[in-house]
Amino acid sequence: IVQLFNLDINLNSFHKNIPNIFDYTDKEYGVVFDLPLAALEVFFGIKESQNIFFLRHLMTFIIFYISSISFYFLCLKLFKDKTLSIIGFFFLILSPRIFAQSFYNPKDIIFLSFFIFAFFFNLKFLYSQKNTNIFFAALFSALMTDIRVIGIFLPFLTIFFIFLNTNKESLKTKIYISSKYFLIFLVFLFIFWPFLWGNGFLNLLNAINEFKNYPWMGDVLYNGKFINAKFVPWHYFFVWFIITTPVLFSLIIFSGLFLALKIFFINLINIEKNRFKNFWNNYSEMVLIYFFFIFFIPIFLVILLNSTLYTGWRQLYFLYPPLIILGIYFLKYIKESRKIYFKIFLFLFAVQSIFLVYFIAKNHPHQHVYFNKFANVLIKDKFSYDYWGVSNHTTIKFLLDSKNLSFPIKISSASFTDLNKTKLILDKNYQNKFIFVADNHDEADFIFSNFYYYKNPIFDRKRFEIPANFKSYYKFKVDEKVINELYINSLKYN
Repeated sequence: IVQLFNLDINLNSFHKNIPNIFDYTDKEYGVVFDLPLAALEVFFGIKESQNIFFLRHLMTFIIFYISSISFYFLCLKLFKDKTLSIIGFFFLILSPRIFAQSFYNPKDIIFLSFFIFAFFFNLKFLYSQKNTNIFFAALFSALMTDIRVIGIFLPFLTIFFIFLNTNKESLKTKIYISSKYFLIFLVFLFIFWPFLWGNGFLNLLNAINEFKNYPWMGDVLYNGKFINAKFVPWHYFFVWFIITTPVLFSLIIFSGLFLALKIFFINLINIEKNRFKNFWNNYSEMVLIYFFFIFFIPIFLVILLNSTLYTGWRQLYFLYPPLIILGIYFLKYIKESRKIYFKIFLFLFAVQSIFLVYFIAKNHPHQHVYFNKFANVLIKDKFSYDYWGVSNHTTIKFLLDSKNLSFPIKISSASFTDLNKTKLILDKNYQNKFIFVADNHDEADFIFSNFYYYKNPIFDRKRFEIPANFKSYYKFKVDEKVINELYINSLKYN
């Protein structure tokens, strides 16, 4: 942008060796979130890495916070029931992994948040085709797609439902409304994604192709085995979802999925009988089916295209809010038809919420390693824990606060961890207290590991095995799981 508009700004003082965008590895990523924050850093002269981290963490959380409030009002609009809307809100914020990453995940959480904004306004558009609804539905669909290109399916799904709806509007009117919506969508899509400014549609196709199979060649630890991320099994998402989502939440969500499937197939079977009606009997059923397809289409595409998935199910976090809404539809059903079951649910929900709040408060900011109680019995050492490396900061800071060490010390890594990145979020007075020597263990005073590996560690024993002269010095645990560990060179320190 600086080059394109010939702006008098020296970016080299903020970041050296800025590549040409078309030579950049991740050029296909949208920049709706990152670009304004980078502009703020330039405008206010923010150059200290710790302040940059904190600014981005703050903005990530603020956006998630606003989206959570929006989600509550969306539930209130759909269900006209404050109790159910509050339950939906707590389903969202009491999922420990979602809550934890709402502070620092600038990809998946930001996409989840804008996904909430997008289907909030798309639902308003489906309900009423006023110009304001068309405008905001198209705007937020574009912003969402400018974050992750998979979001492009939502405007197409919305237009499909506009045509599917056998209401009083004529085909000509529907074509006009849909064209207006899609044109506004395309305009904003291009405006907020500078990568598309040069060779628009071709670059958009390149971005879509990148989504199909992101070129990450690493392995993932899945159920005790290392599997290349390009070849994870079809059930990868479902297993990760079940073991990292609170048990009661999962039961309600899958019950909602079953209810949506049941209603859809009953209506499909009776389509001949109801020739002049929709696939739904009322607006509530239409929304239920709409959200079912919001969940189903991305999952179907990911499985069909064998898309690259890694580090849990974070790339599909955006499916969690629509799944919650399906679950709340099930709760509405039992509240209206099986009141005793709803009361039992409320009791169980209150008990589980107390435990979740306790876990979240006790383990902040490391809730991202949460596994539910049933999974904890089964998953020991079969799945990766702190692939984000959030606890690296805690462990390294513990070491640097030691009184009996002579600084600077040398630290090597026995995992897929670059401690130079940990340095960036430390206070300045800590940053010079250690030297990262990569995987050169023979030079190191301490070895660090967060047990996250890019490839199966047995293929590089020299890098990942702890030498015999290093002894365990410190373990960082969450919920009795060792998240990372420090080893001390016993030849240098007795």
